[in-house]
Amino acid sequence: MGEPFEDRDLSGAVFRNTRLVHSVFDAVDLGEVTLHNVNLGNARFDDVNLGGATIRNANLGGLKIEDAFIGGMTVFGFRIDELIEAELDRRDPERARLRMADLYDPECVQPVFRRLDDVRAGFEAFLRSLDWATLTAQPEPGQWSALECLRHMLFAEDLYLNRWLLHNDRPWQPAGLLPAFLAGQDGYAEVGSQPGASLEDVLAAWEALHRETWQYVETVTPDELRRVTRDVDFGQGDVAHVLQGLAQHDLLHIRQAEAAVARIH
Repeated sequence: MGEPFEDRDLSGAVFRNTRLVHSVFDAVDLGEVTLHNVNLGNARFDDVNLGGATIRNANLGGLKIEDAFIGGMTVFGFRIDELIEAELDRRDPERARLRMADLYDPECVQPVFRRLDDVRAGFEAFLRSLDWATLTAQPEPGQWSALECLRHMLFAEDLYLNRWLLHNDRPWQPAGLLPAFLAGQDGYAEVGSQPGASLEDVLAAWEALHRETWQYVETVTPDELRRVTRDVDFGQGDVAHVLQGLAQHDLLHIRQAEAAVARIH
């Protein structure tokens, strides 16, 4: 077995001509570390901050990057995030239709939400066409079922509307579903307290929240769209980006739910 590195400050460390096979790094600060001629074959990076890192003269054959923030990431000078966005738009043109031409113009925001309504209506009809076993089946252990995707979207609209836009303290929707990174955190205990809610109950709660979102969108002004929300959101920055994020988030999880059902069948 390799050496375990646990709960240590290794910031600025230099590893040269080193084999780290089977080594374990847990709760270790490696900020500003230098790795030169180091074997990291079959390494796993989980919950790791690589922001601003540089990799040169490396063998990355077979490297997989999943569930990662890649904004500004470049390979050979090409913006990988932009290339991926263009390819995702090609595969799913709905992404582009749900993108606001001008984030700070209400006349551009409202058509996106009208289009989102059409997408959501189609999704609701799709869910209602499924039997309960299919609706609740996970394609793989730990991967959300179609119903769990819907429950997560219920939580997200609750979060976006009541916390990020309206800044109120209304009780959380108990049928919602938290993402893993929020599980167990203070302030979210009520979320998911009714995991056995029926499809129609979850849909009704989702639709009721969305009607309130629409009331907000119908009266939003350019000044309001520029209002900073950075103090409460997860990196959205302002109201315009919160609304854009909601539309794209819904589409992401609608496609996830559809894919879950397709994998079951």
